[in-house]
Amino acid sequence: MTQISRFLSILIQTILAWSRKGWIRFVKWKYPNVVVVEENSIRTILDQFRNHGIYTLLIQGRSIAESIRGHLIHLATSRRFLRAGLSTRCGLYVWKDLDYFSVDNHLLNSPCSFRGRPITEFNIQDYVSDLTSKFFPSGQPPWQVHVINCFLRGEEYQICLVRVHHLLLRQEHLVLADFLPLRCSTDSWACQETDSPFTNLYSGPSALPKLYQKLTESFSNYWNEFLCNNDPNERPEILKKQIGIFQCSKIGVIVLVSSLKEMTRQYRKGEGPKFLDILSIVQREISKRNVSHSVFLRALLKSLNPLQFFYDVISWCWYLVVTLTLKTPILLIRELQALKSRHKHYHSDTLVSMLWCYVPLIYQASVEVISITWIAIKAPKTIFEELFLKHPQANRLQTTSPCGRKVVAWSEEVKLDVLRTISIMTGATEAEVLLAAMVDSLKEYFRHSSVRIPDNVLATGKFVGQRAVFMQNHEARGILCLALPTKTPLFEDDLVEILQIIQKNVREARSKQSAMYAITAAEESCGFLSSCLPSLLLKVILNQLTRRYSLSLTHVNGDLAVEGVDAVMYWRPPQGNCNMSITLHRYGSGVRLGVMGDALIGPEHSIITRTFPKSVENLANVVGVPRVPSRSSTPSPVNPSTSPGH
Repeated sequence: MTQISRFLSILIQTILAWSRKGWIRFVKWKYPNVVVVEENSIRTILDQFRNHGIYTLLIQGRSIAESIRGHLIHLATSRRFLRAGLSTRCGLYVWKDLDYFSVDNHLLNSPCSFRGRPITEFNIQDYVSDLTSKFFPSGQPPWQVHVINCFLRGEEYQICLVRVHHLLLRQEHLVLADFLPLRCSTDSWACQETDSPFTNLYSGPSALPKLYQKLTESFSNYWNEFLCNNDPNERPEILKKQIGIFQCSKIGVIVLVSSLKEMTRQYRKGEGPKFLDILSIVQREISKRNVSHSVFLRALLKSLNPLQFFYDVISWCWYLVVTLTLKTPILLIRELQALKSRHKHYHSDTLVSMLWCYVPLIYQASVEVISITWIAIKAPKTIFEELFLKHPQANRLQTTSPCGRKVVAWSEEVKLDVLRTISIMTGATEAEVLLAAMVDSLKEYFRHSSVRIPDNVLATGKFVGQRAVFMQNHEARGILCLALPTKTPLFEDDLVEILQIIQKNVREARSKQSAMYAITAAEESCGFLSSCLPSLLLKVILNQLTRRYSLSLTHVNGDLAVEGVDAVMYWRPPQGNCNMSITLHRYGSGVRLGVMGDALIGPEHSIITRTFPKSVENLANVVGVPRVPSRSSTPSPVNPSTSPGH
């Protein structure tokens, strides 16, 4: 019965995969003037009218918008989809080239005032939130850059707001900061340690990549030597005399491998070769080496000649005699020298050196394979328990149906020195301290929104390095599911007890969710889930999970090295049935909290950002940290005197 179910699952998966390919070909045939997006991803599956995936970046400086128009013209010239409209055809995303494209439709300068008042620190959040709440114009490329000139504490600043659709970023391999003429210093982009609970859940395999690299290098060396000795392109003199069937077989192997390389290259370009194309590729590789059918026929006749067979036997016997009497003793002496030597790698051409290198590596790689296999075996049960059985109560952050427009808000700066002092005095990490203050802010939001405060708010957390915001970074990060306690068993509204429960929940999640973290990281890097499971099934599962885990957390950490940038705020959009996205963004010497949510929850969403610095200050006072001013002395749009919507 198990074999039948496995066979049926494989059959269904194959049918669905071929059905999708057939559907893509049908859409290409029906709409020949568009480019169909063939690749699938979690965000693409979750896309819906009421929850668009628009990434948003806010950057403040004094002269960051200089030469921005020329920069965007150059960027749009080199990236095709920045000049194409995004729409859907028969359920698939498609790009369509526009008859007319102008950067001026996407580079928008702010007016001098907003709602009859000059744009200052008192209404900057209102204005930015109003910009993010607007949909992109239909039929236009899905990206915008807003340049806002404003006065903050009497000084003139420039604020750039970048909004880009997730599919555009993914297909063009861009980050949000690429839309601005920023100069990043790569000197301090070394690997940085972080205390984020949303990263480093497991140590990646180290022996397997090393073993793969070693085997690849060895095979490449042997193959190059083989080509040098047997390829007619490298040694034309091979064909100047009659060759035997053994030499002919070597040439045949070379032709076969070269043909496979050519077919692989075409497949990667999306040009899957047909049967006749394969025959032409093989014929072309044979012609390159000036090998005709007569050469193979003469080689076969030569090998069937009894005199030639007798001559070959004599030659092999003589070779064995010379090898056993002269070469073997020399090889044994070299093996003994390598065995006695402390530096085995000095004798790289000996069997002892090869075993000394490969045996420990093969053992470590085998241990890693067993460990990965064990995690994969336990993964389904663990993931099912974590996602469906724990914390059964519902905890939606928004009770009304979302409208799709997004509003944003951000908090004052919280100094890192205060967080580090709290961390030292409580034994918690800085990230856990931030989570505790965020939970206190969420409780205040629930009180003002007339929503019943749940026992826990279930959230999905993701770590984003500062480098991933400003430079293309291929390091994949997974997702961690975390329960944030809003009610404590001993004392009500006790921040220390909330912090202790968060610490416990983080430890449990990190110990049990390594498989889920690895799977979601694999999905981000190579589309593991979206390529293995049917899109419809994934959509149903993800909509249910995002209804349950209704808060999306993003922790941005790492040192920043960008010239002319004074303040940064990054928002990762909520999708599916996820109602709110919260970012804990470290920049320089402070951390700010940013909120992105559906427009129908505004203006109450600003309660979270307004309460956050006070919650950190309350926690500092409870644990005995000396009182310091919470307001940053640096003029910044992230230090508003009023909150959005007020």
